[in-house]
Amino acid sequence: MRDDARPTLLAVSGGADSCALAFALAKRPGVKCIGHVVHDMRPQDEAEADRQLVEELGQLLDLPVYVRYVEVGPGNAEASARQHRYAALAKLAADGGCRYVAVAHHADDVLETVLANLIRGAGPRGLRGPAPRRALDENTMLVRPMLHITRAHAEAICQAAEWEWAHDATNDDPDTGDAPLRAAIRARVLPVMEGLRPGAAMRASRAADAFRHAVHVVELAVSDAWPDIVTEQGGALVLDRSAYATCPEAVREGLLRRALVHFGDQGHDRLSAATARSLASWIVAGRGSRTAAGLHLEHTHDGVAVSRT
Repeated sequence: MRDDARPTLLAVSGGADSCALAFALAKRPGVKCIGHVVHDMRPQDEAEADRQLVEELGQLLDLPVYVRYVEVGPGNAEASARQHRYAALAKLAADGGCRYVAVAHHADDVLETVLANLIRGAGPRGLRGPAPRRALDENTMLVRPMLHITRAHAEAICQAAEWEWAHDATNDDPDTGDAPLRAAIRARVLPVMEGLRPGAAMRASRAADAFRHAVHVVELAVSDAWPDIVTEQGGALVLDRSAYATCPEAVREGLLRRALVHFGDQGHDRLSAATARSLASWIVAGRGSRTAAGLHLEHTHDGVAVSRT
């Protein structure tokens, strides 16, 4: 698509990464505005200082700045903040007449995500890292154009522009913040990896791409296998056990995730690799019934009935 066919809002927090994104893309014809989200997870004076910095950057780059305030609320603060931030960015994009929102996730973020998911025991889906693009809502697409450059590259862009970015000290302390595992990886693990093998983040970003392509191939195989293996009977799904058993393990697990989607569960990624593997093995060899990950499975004469719990 031509630049002018994809009107874009740049999501800028005030940190080096998003400021670099703004400097790099501000003059592209499709870039229309900057969006900044202020949430209540940081001291008010710091949050307002970041807002002022972003507005100054907008003036420098001759781009309008749209600001939205959100309250994160109780629960998982990290997940809630992310959800509120993306919802706010979608609304800001609508305010600015934009169909795309560009964010500044970079190769170091990819490596942090991959390592965190690896430690949690994720399968290939969890090792894909952040997607280059995904829908925010029915009208707005999120894009990540910086996945193949590093945090150091972003800082170099700001330095070349003689721009002093905002610094969030909580990102440096592995014992504070709302994502302690990621903070610990950033502070303690990534420097060691970079010392052992410079360029680790860039290689991790390319490896994540390879996992993403592999997962896409599996998803295509799942789509091909679904009509031959799965039938709908009275609100339940019935798997042909013999045909299911002939599928590769990755396809068996993918069929279970698709079953969750069929029942309307958009959180199908919560089906962990270990649980999916265990359920797939049980379908092939087990008897009786089993409930896990929001699914109830029961062996019948020649198949397995799957229903939502």
